[in-house]
Amino acid sequence: MLIAHVSDLHLGRISPGDPQGAQRLNSFRQALATLASAQPDVLVIAGDAFHDTNVDAAIIEEAARSLATLRSPKGEAIPVVIIPGNHDPADADRLWTAFEKALGSSSVHLARTARLIALADGKLLVEAYPCLTRFSGEPPWEQRVTPAAEPDAVRVVVAHGTLQGGPVPEGEADAYPFTEAELQSLGADYVALGHFHGIYPAWRDGDECARSYCYCGTHEPDQFDGDAGYAILADVTARRRPQLRRVKVGRRRWRQLKLAGPADLAAVERLHEDAKADRDPSSYVIRLKVQTGAAWSVGDVERLDRLAAALRAVGAQVERRGSIQALVDVQALDLQRLPSGAVKEALLSLQADLEASDPASADREVLACALQIGWEKLQI
Repeated sequence: MLIAHVSDLHLGRISPGDPQGAQRLNSFRQALATLASAQPDVLVIAGDAFHDTNVDAAIIEEAARSLATLRSPKGEAIPVVIIPGNHDPADADRLWTAFEKALGSSSVHLARTARLIALADGKLLVEAYPCLTRFSGEPPWEQRVTPAAEPDAVRVVVAHGTLQGGPVPEGEADAYPFTEAELQSLGADYVALGHFHGIYPAWRDGDECARSYCYCGTHEPDQFDGDAGYAILADVTARRRPQLRRVKVGRRRWRQLKLAGPADLAAVERLHEDAKADRDPSSYVIRLKVQTGAAWSVGDVERLDRLAAALRAVGAQVERRGSIQALVDVQALDLQRLPSGAVKEALLSLQADLEASDPASADREVLACALQIGWEKLQI
């Protein structure tokens, strides 16, 4: 059986580079099309399809329409199993009533209570464990459903919760926690999990691996330094270790560059070249994080400003964090161009004292700092 696995869609979420939340919805449709082309036996959505319980009705209806019309290349309907997560729990009546109404008659199975769903003429059994409320100290399968006595059937569990020891989202440690031992005790052929916004356990080299459970993360990256933006195709056979393949479906490219000094500007230049060569430079969301205290010349700062402007010019979204204190060559300052006045005379006096000071004297640093501060004040 081929299981398509997505989770944490967070439709309706607004994030940098996506002020209306449209990118998340667009990439959701793109993910569905990509997964449908693989002709899976079922698509499972492991919770948090919606960002919260007050998502706009138009987003709910569009998500339902996209799922209800999901078809394989042969035109056959692809079954969908969707569970509420802790952001869109089962007790969100308005949300899920609107969703079910928009579904109409379709092959989408919404599990608002723990239930067993038999598919493929009973050859595939899906145990669905929704989050009933926003938070719970119990594992998602606290009320375990009794699997049907089908020895040759493939058994899949879909659940949303917190694997202890994993990368727990901030403030959500008490969202349906469970241990790996509890996970293994389920005895399922594959456990499709939701809640962590990245693939976990961490994926190693390549796009395929063998494992019996996995978090697939959010389909559209929404933070820096993560491995989000994927869906998973799990090839599952009864009583055998599944083979998993991750599929890139995210539309945005989140890049954070840490700039410890001018030498790191080469990385910004490479990123600029990558963005220019990309079919969609506007997909880049870039953060330039400047290390506090780094030594930058005025020319280095101007070069960084030019690179940031060049990235924005091709459509990338760029933000810069951290302050830069440009080091001015105070001895080379042309103070004679300054308008006459007491400030000019004071700076000329400081410059003369600096030139006359002993190179080994501690006073040189004080004089240089005073001269630079005075110069910078005049540039404001």
